Amino acid sequence: MHADIKTNSDPYNAKFSSILESISKFNCSDYFSNHISNSQSEQSIIVKNFQNNLRTHLAENHHDINWQTEYKPNVDVKDSIDIFGIHDDFVVVIELDKHRADQVSKKFISRMAIINEHQIHYISLCYPGTQNMNASECVKYFNYCSSIAKKINAKYAGLIIEK
Repeated sequence: MHADIKTNSDPYNAKFSSILESISKFNCSDYFSNHISNSQSEQSIIVKNFQNNLRTHLAENHHDINWQTEYKPNVDVKDSIDIFGIHDDFVVVIELDKHRADQVSKKFISRMAIINEHQIHYISLCYPGTQNMNASECVKYFNYCSSIAKKINAKYAGLIIEK
């Protein structure tokens, strides 16, 4: 079980594509094979473990980026970014969510509003939520986010971990 890249606003950018490839090669089976049957608090622990291990995986594969979790870009806003990477030329924002279009779009808008860096590489990484959640609607909103990112000189990718 791996993340499938559904949208990439700049497939010709080697560094962005390399980060996406690293994420898509990360084995997600240990985290999301049967997590839906767990309680919300148990799912939260699973996602937190996934977040920390994915950050470690990215740090091992992209040494030129300083990776951290729960990064707060603005002390006046209590929102934090799930995985944040700092490079000399850009920042990487990775948000982990259940594949819900409303979560994807709300986080994209809010994070783009509070991050001040010039070049933003934004990645929505979605995992299974419930049997009723519509992954295809999520992909539709990935495309909207990608279109907006291009207009503001940012990069965007949407990935879905599917069962």
